[in-house]
Amino acid sequence: MKKSLFVYFLIPMFLSCVNNDKKPGSEYSIKKEAMDVAIKYARDKFKEPKETVGKDGIVTIVDNQINFVTLSIFQTRYIIDPSKIEIGLIDEDSDKDAIIYISSINGQDFETPEHLILIKTDGKLVLNRVIESNMKVLGIKDRIITAEVSTRSLNTPLRDCPVCKEVVKYQFKKGELIRME
Repeated sequence: MKKSLFVYFLIPMFLSCVNNDKKPGSEYSIKKEAMDVAIKYARDKFKEPKETVGKDGIVTIVDNQINFVTLSIFQTRYIIDPSKIEIGLIDEDSDKDAIIYISSINGQDFETPEHLILIKTDGKLVLNRVIESNMKVLGIKDRIITAEVSTRSLNTPLRDCPVCKEVVKYQFKKGELIRME
C-alpha cells in the first residue's frame, strides 16, 4: 500500500515538472526564431555560405567560395552564440522582442560586433535595425536596454579595462535607438 501511495505521489510531481518550452511565445521559441533570423542575415553576406554548428549551439558562418587572392586564415567569419540573445519588451507593443549579438572575425582581428534588433511584427521576429557597436547588452527591462559600452577597440590590450567601459541605457522609440541621459 505504501509503495502505491508513493507512486501516486510521484507521478503528478513528475508531470508538473514537465516544461513546455517549445510552445510559441516561450523563451525557447523566441531564441530559436532569433537564431534563424541572425543565421539568414550572416548567410546573406556571402555568395556561398558554409554553416558549422558546434556542440554548444554556436553557429559559425564562412564563405565556402575559394579565394585565390586571400588566404583562408584571413577569411571573414561570423559567429552567432545563442547564449548572447537578450529577450524583452523593446517597442511599444506587448510582444517580446530580441537583441542578438553577432561577432565577426577577419583573420585574427575582431571587427566591430553587430547587434540585431528584432521586433515582433505580425507574430514573427523581423530585423528592424543593425547596430555596429562595441557594446555588451546587459539586459532589457521596462523597455529600457542596458548596455556596457567599451571606449577601446576589440583588438587593443586595454579592451577589457574597467575604466574603459561605461554602462549606458537606451530606449527604442519610433524605430530609433535613443541614448537616455
